[in-house]
Amino acid sequence: MHFYLEKRLNTSTWGRIAVLTASIILVLFISLFFFLAAGIEPFPAYKIIGEEVFLTTYGWQDLLVKMTPLMLTGLAVALAAQMRLWNIGAEGQFHMGTFALTWFALEFDGRLPGVILIALMLLMAMIGGGLWGSIPGYLKAKFGVNDIITSLLLNYVAVAWLDHLLFGDWRDPNTNNFPITKEFSVAAQLPTFGNTPVHAGIILAFVFVLIIAWILWKTRLGFQIRLTGENPDAARYSGVNIRMVTILVFAASGAIAGIAGFSEVTGIHYRLQQNISIGYGYTGIIVAWLARNHPLGIILSAFFMSIVFVSAEVLQIEYGLPISMVYLYQGIILFTVLGSEIFTEYRLRISRSLVRTGTGNQNI
Repeated sequence: MHFYLEKRLNTSTWGRIAVLTASIILVLFISLFFFLAAGIEPFPAYKIIGEEVFLTTYGWQDLLVKMTPLMLTGLAVALAAQMRLWNIGAEGQFHMGTFALTWFALEFDGRLPGVILIALMLLMAMIGGGLWGSIPGYLKAKFGVNDIITSLLLNYVAVAWLDHLLFGDWRDPNTNNFPITKEFSVAAQLPTFGNTPVHAGIILAFVFVLIIAWILWKTRLGFQIRLTGENPDAARYSGVNIRMVTILVFAASGAIAGIAGFSEVTGIHYRLQQNISIGYGYTGIIVAWLARNHPLGIILSAFFMSIVFVSAEVLQIEYGLPISMVYLYQGIILFTVLGSEIFTEYRLRISRSLVRTGTGNQNI
């Protein structure tokens, strides 16, 4: 018997959902072996995770807190991917957004009214992330430099730059030399929902998801972005300035990642600190892939990945597992989801071999 892949004539939405569901089930199956390798009984661990994440108030609050930056970084990656641009730099753009807003807060906190201050901090985060994102966009558009490499390497530059400041001029001397800035005033903090850690940043995330979806499917610019991604030659023939759109999309993608940094600083920590991102920018790549780069799909995929983050926290508390287990789990998800992509475009076929006999060829 022979196995081969046959190109599908068309791909249905339900077919894609079925493949994605199967890949997630495969992830859960593979994770059983990692639990066993760590000396943990898998099913009791899943039971504890389910109870702590879904049956407690704190679990739901933590899900929404983690979901906020994941929606924004996933949206940043998905926007660029609509044009077949690969923004692997959401992590660095996240950090440069925090850099710009923190500089503004340290300079003007206490000197501006609260609403104006928080609005300008948001604007600065978008400018910081947008300018950082425009660097690989410009290099791609002007010189054809690989956008994956440039956006990825700029992540390390951004993190190193913030470490330089946090261990230097921005370090608060009243915190026993920890690499953190002084705490912002209440005016520079996003409002929360009651006495919970859930903050207004989640509303901001939903608003930007809707805005990007509207731009992509209801505006001329969105049509140009999608057309360039699907057929660059047709876009060029129709008069689209591909270089300009490339830079613009990368800048917009970076700005959205910068907003993720804004939500984390002003909604959770109220100051800038080292390792403020727990891999939100990199996880945004998985979020975008799970959503098939569709803005509205980002909501569900970000919720799923927030479950992964909160589950990891439960495992750390209950079993003392390191945070590296989160990264390992994310890698499994990304590998499985990418591997399953082939089954959305192809179907597996089985053919029976022909065996030559004395009376001719026969099917076996």
